[in-house]
Amino acid sequence: MSSPNSSGPGGLLRLVFYAAVLIMALLHVFVTFRGLSSAEGMNQAQLARQIARTGSYQTLVTQPYAWAQMEKAQKKPSPAVMPETVQPPLQPLLWAGVFRALQPWQIYDPQAGGAIYLLDRVIACFGVTWYLLTIVFTHGAARRLFDEQVASIAALALLVCEPAWELMVSGSPRALLVPLFALAFRLYASASCRAVENRSAFVPLALLGVVCALMVLAHWMALWIVPGILVGVAFFLPRGKAGVIVVALFPVLALVAWGWWNMQLCGDPLGGIRALFQSQSSSVAHDSLLRDFTPSVPLLQVDDLLRRVGLGWQDQLAHLYAHLGYVVPAGLFFVTLMHRFRKAEAAAASWTLAIVFGFVALGMGLLGLADGERDDNALYIVLMPAMTVLGSAMLVVLWSRFQLAGGEFMARWGAPLAALIVTALPLMVNLPVLMKFGLTMGSKIPPHWPPFLPERAYILRLLLEKDEFVISDSPAFVAWYADVPCVNLPTQRADYEVMQARAAERGVKLAGFVMTPVSAKVERVTDIYTGPYHEWRDLIMRGPMLAFDRDFAPSPEFAYKVPIPLVGTPIGEKENLSLSMVFYTDKARVTRKPAP
Repeated sequence: MSSPNSSGPGGLLRLVFYAAVLIMALLHVFVTFRGLSSAEGMNQAQLARQIARTGSYQTLVTQPYAWAQMEKAQKKPSPAVMPETVQPPLQPLLWAGVFRALQPWQIYDPQAGGAIYLLDRVIACFGVTWYLLTIVFTHGAARRLFDEQVASIAALALLVCEPAWELMVSGSPRALLVPLFALAFRLYASASCRAVENRSAFVPLALLGVVCALMVLAHWMALWIVPGILVGVAFFLPRGKAGVIVVALFPVLALVAWGWWNMQLCGDPLGGIRALFQSQSSSVAHDSLLRDFTPSVPLLQVDDLLRRVGLGWQDQLAHLYAHLGYVVPAGLFFVTLMHRFRKAEAAAASWTLAIVFGFVALGMGLLGLADGERDDNALYIVLMPAMTVLGSAMLVVLWSRFQLAGGEFMARWGAPLAALIVTALPLMVNLPVLMKFGLTMGSKIPPHWPPFLPERAYILRLLLEKDEFVISDSPAFVAWYADVPCVNLPTQRADYEVMQARAAERGVKLAGFVMTPVSAKVERVTDIYTGPYHEWRDLIMRGPMLAFDRDFAPSPEFAYKVPIPLVGTPIGEKENLSLSMVFYTDKARVTRKPAP
């Protein structure tokens, strides 16, 4: 953004905007923050903490799919020392440097440090920093393609987009992808303008290639974004055919290097990421594939695949407004495709973004978004800032066609102001309530329960011995807050015995199972018996049934029958507690002093 000139009204408005952005950032980090809400964010956070501690790419979260790959390659892995082959490296590496400097505060202790984990708040600081950069990059792209009015509308729309602020403090890897794509759009706009002016676009295209490489290392589903950018460079940028090679070189090199790294770890260049690609070409959900210790290649059934893509698009397009953060100008982006911009660079940016959106929609349709707009793979919101730029321009163009009374202000800002007010509705509804909670309760503000209650997971650290691990339906949550090795609950029940035996051979014992509301989240009770966790229905139902003095006991040969309540909910005056988070173990345990 241009530097403010405090002597004029424009400079004063800029200062007000900067103050508003700073206030919003501080509110979301220090007042309304309730801890991380993204499971993938927790997974990458514990990975970053392990990198900071050990200096190696190790994880406390073991995916059965990745474990099986390493067993097949004769690597003899252990849940206590498990190489990471599933998560993208960029965000954990960025966090690890700061985590290393905060070594005395790496252990989560709600009794000493409060219910909010300090490193959670550090991650939130990263997130709001990424969003501030997003606003800067978006404002710059809008000024490059259009004018100051469009840039101001786009920046204001991002400022009042409450879902985007919530995303940025969630820990989700999408939070890093948002500023990276905003920067990519800014570089594309610069390259397009230079190409139209018959100037060399090599530098912005080379930088665009570097950003594309960073995107694929920040989120594997960004592999759907990069091809769209390449097509846009090739077809809508003057002399863009040669530019494609420059842009594509960097992500290709990054993926080759990552494939070589995976070969060393598990003998497969794709590593655990293979499950992501298999899930997009089959009817098996990605989460279920990662939980499979005896994976087989899912059969490709074209008719079933097409039906799943159609159903995915039906749901995603029906909720597209929510996917775009309820930003009205972003929704108007599609109208720009019917408008012929006089500037060639604006038209090029519009059609390139449309192609990127098409690629993303295809990827989202193939993968499926189980949690809707909150899913860690829902990438529509990543495109929202760029779509807001073009939608704001369309809004200005359409409003300028009306000759209305009301003075110059209404002639320029009537419709944009109305769009910004509608965009701000989620902020006006939700932020005051969260501010009241935050200012009243401080660090005791309610967490994201269900399914996450960090201070209760901490108890596991006091119950487990040093050479023990657990199996859980929410492994990233347990590993991040309890700081203990955790294996994802396998799809087939019989697999846990094989995993237990392999771990015992390598000096690690299974302590038990941690069940959370993650596996109990169903639309109907009967789904527990037919859903992805159906083989563990006894452990899922046992906690709630104990409230009514009815024990849903597991099979006699199952050794882990002793329930240790982690969260209990009162049911009534005559009933007991419904145990919605339980640690099932094989013996009575007492808390011990945690190791430093």
